[in-house]
Amino acid sequence: MASAFDHLVVAIRSLSEGIAAFERLTGIRAQIGGQHPGRGTENALVSLGADSYLEIIAPQPRVQLSAADEAMRAVDHLKILTWAVRVSDVDDAIARLKTAGFATSAPRPGARVTPQGERLEWTTFDLDKPSLPVAPFFIRWSDRTKHPSSTAPGGCSLQGLNVRDRSADRLAAALAVLGVGQVTVSDGDPAIEASLACGSKTVTLTSR
Repeated sequence: MASAFDHLVVAIRSLSEGIAAFERLTGIRAQIGGQHPGRGTENALVSLGADSYLEIIAPQPRVQLSAADEAMRAVDHLKILTWAVRVSDVDDAIARLKTAGFATSAPRPGARVTPQGERLEWTTFDLDKPSLPVAPFFIRWSDRTKHPSSTAPGGCSLQGLNVRDRSADRLAAALAVLGVGQVTVSDGDPAIEASLACGSKTVTLTSR
């Protein structure tokens, strides 16, 4: 089963602020990706190379949000919210994790329509137990969907993704059972740090 880093989710209180802030840091202007139906958020994307990308996510103005997403309205800088691992087979991934002692959420379908009218479809699931605050969520893109990295503007690449957790051994085990590389896992207070190379600029984003 093929599994790999898929995308980094970076939150901020306003999408226009996020696009402007990312452009100031990197010289790259993110492309509007669309809105998430039923969630009240919207995004803009930057490709990080083949099959990986960065998503800037923000609340839509004057829209009711969930309690978890409402906290984004107070985020005044680009802050890593979470990250995603791509899997090729949802059932197989869940079975492998279960065999290794992990419980997962039920798979959830999702979709959005781009400003160009293209429909993107996916399925996601999470680790439920044990609780790992900085664990990724897992995504399987529909075979009918173009991966967002293929249409978002390029110019940046992921140089390093460092994840710290007080149960680093368990997080490392979850990633290992799926064969996920490109990630450094270490002990410490929960935190996510990503280093991006964008032309001559190197940028570090964190969950703090």
